Amino acid sequence: MKLIYRISFQQRVWIGFIFVVTVVVAATGLLSYRIAANISESNAYKLSQDTLNKTSQALDEKLGKVRTSIFSMIMNPDYQKAVGFNANSIQDANYYTYLSSMQDVYVQLRTIEPMIVSALVATPNGNYYQITQALKPKYSFYQSDLYQRIMAQKGKHREVWVEGHEDAIFEGGKRFITFVTEGILNDVSREVFVVANIKEDELKRFVYTNLNWRDGSYMLVNQQGLDVFQSDADANFSQKLKADPHFIQALQQQDGFFEYEANRQHYMINFTKLKVAGDWTLFSILPKSQLFEQLESLKWTIMTIIISCLLIGFIFARFMTRFLMKPLLNLQHVMLKVENNDWSVRFQSDYVDEITQVGFRFNRMLDEINRLFQEVSVAEKEKHISEMKALQAQIAPHFLYNTLNTIYWKSQLEQSEAVQKMVLDLSKLFQLGLNKGGELTTLKNELQHMEHYLLIQQECYENLFDYFIELDEGIDVQQPIVKIIIQPLVENAILHGFKNRHVGGEIKIAIKQSERYLILTVEDNGEGMVVGASGVQREQSANSSGYALFNIQRRLELHYGSEATVKVESEIGAFTRITLMIPRIGGNLDEI
Repeated sequence: MKLIYRISFQQRVWIGFIFVVTVVVAATGLLSYRIAANISESNAYKLSQDTLNKTSQALDEKLGKVRTSIFSMIMNPDYQKAVGFNANSIQDANYYTYLSSMQDVYVQLRTIEPMIVSALVATPNGNYYQITQALKPKYSFYQSDLYQRIMAQKGKHREVWVEGHEDAIFEGGKRFITFVTEGILNDVSREVFVVANIKEDELKRFVYTNLNWRDGSYMLVNQQGLDVFQSDADANFSQKLKADPHFIQALQQQDGFFEYEANRQHYMINFTKLKVAGDWTLFSILPKSQLFEQLESLKWTIMTIIISCLLIGFIFARFMTRFLMKPLLNLQHVMLKVENNDWSVRFQSDYVDEITQVGFRFNRMLDEINRLFQEVSVAEKEKHISEMKALQAQIAPHFLYNTLNTIYWKSQLEQSEAVQKMVLDLSKLFQLGLNKGGELTTLKNELQHMEHYLLIQQECYENLFDYFIELDEGIDVQQPIVKIIIQPLVENAILHGFKNRHVGGEIKIAIKQSERYLILTVEDNGEGMVVGASGVQREQSANSSGYALFNIQRRLELHYGSEATVKVESEIGAFTRITLMIPRIGGNLDEI
């Protein structure tokens, strides 16, 4: 038995190597497969969506070019003469003349955009079309379904893309995608319309070429789920897919994807809505089995390795855990107690192996940590003192500049009594503020400090404000308090609350106490301010009211922790009320 105690940890690790390898291989295999599957799935989704988005963008560009070509034709002078928007045109007398001139316009249109096979301009005075194409007898655009579709549109300029249909305008019976728009770009008349036909097969071939999928299919449908042109997907499959709730919901969205199952086959359906034809949505349909077929062989290989390793691991697990884990469990037990703030616990073991040595070093580390805790505690106190002094030093000096300036001008005006009073108030203010370098002062001294400040400010801002101090009976004015926390609140009221006032300001200072708290309230009838969700917000400017409040809150936190609170209430144009709740400290200043 003693021999076991003397066996090194390295030898025990070697004995348990097979078990460790099994666990590591199993974890690595599962993790590798999961990572590979996630990456492959993510890349497949992204690739299919990117391909669809690029196709959608290309289709939008193509449809946009058709649309732009029509608008360019509308700006053509010959077109404008023909439809009667040129001041020199005589519509009734020159119809055939304009029809002839429009032939060049149509040639230019088809040259700019070859995808436009035929076009018609419908006006109350007649139709303009390419005379090489035979117009159906007695055809009237204003009695056609296309007219009903365009008139159903709303907006300043109406236009509509019509899904694939047999040509109702020209002879030949070919199928087209049709773009119908008002033939003007202003509100002079709304009775002129342009109809442009695009071959359905050419647009379908354009989409298929851009998608370039070997096994996938696609669908282009309108807002009602009707095919814009004959779907590339199987008709039965397409019909079932259109009845799926996810498909119906997708028609109301801009883009995305969802999974669909049919005939025991899983599909990934990506979709994106076109921008030019805003009620058309392009869907791509890809079988997931083909997207992830490369993962199948990897999955079975990894599963075989994992199962083999686990079988070996199960054989050795019982012996290895009992043999290896005892000293580690002892050390873990010690660490758990340390986590629960039991710093008196120490590691003990009969072994003389490496883990035992680690445990003994852990004991020495605990001793060192206990020593460091004491040093850190002292350092934290000194840090808080330094931060308090730094925050106190941040109080803006503009008050001193303003006071000395006022003293100077009152001395120039020979107001010696006022000058003497301000000098005495200023001297007393600094005496109380310095407080012999102490962080704490008494409530009495804090109130005197604030009152001297108010007296000086009344001299600097004559007739601007009055102040009132309410001190509840029974309050111990000798109780300790952090110095200079009321004066910045009063300063905020004067500088920010009364900045647009000349008379009529009021500042009310109320001091109350409860069993646990001293409650200080400063209220003014100034302009008010916007209060953030947290009540106190630090601004960028060192002179802003928000910065002063942040300064006070930080000083209170450093001294009282989370027990002290700052509450800000304000209404624009009415008032601002700031309440400080400070924990009461027992005893007097000399005892602290």
